[in-house]
Amino acid sequence: MSNIDFSQVVTAETKVAKARVALFADLARIRWERETGGITLPDGTGLPSDEVTARKLTSAVTSLQTGMVTAPIAWKFPDGWQDLTQVQIEGAAAAVAQHVQACFAAERSVHDQIEALVDADVPGFEVQAAFDAALAGQGGA
Repeated sequence: MSNIDFSQVVTAETKVAKARVALFADLARIRWERETGGITLPDGTGLPSDEVTARKLTSAVTSLQTGMVTAPIAWKFPDGWQDLTQVQIEGAAAAVAQHVQACFAAERSVHDQIEALVDADVPGFEVQAAFDAALAGQGGA
């Protein structure tokens, strides 16, 4: 009789499954970092793209559109204060929303790629490169 506990043996399939789960976790982290890492507006102004900023921009747009406040709106950017028109606030909110959506679309695309990998290709899959390519394909940076 053998003293080997075969229930503890890690199979090749188990290793690949764990590696695939790790790829999905890396992908989610990469998307979140890019999503919340900020954007550059067309005029060159840097703007945070974190959840708090997105909510504040959406609130400002709603408040302007419903007449609760009037423009100009004082907005604090990383480089200092600016007074923004309604069009500028709406543009900034749209830019952040589009950036966030592009990040999620890129994550979904890479998620599908990871799911479609044959087991032999899982260990060498480059999540960061795949995400960057997918995001570029979405028009994101």
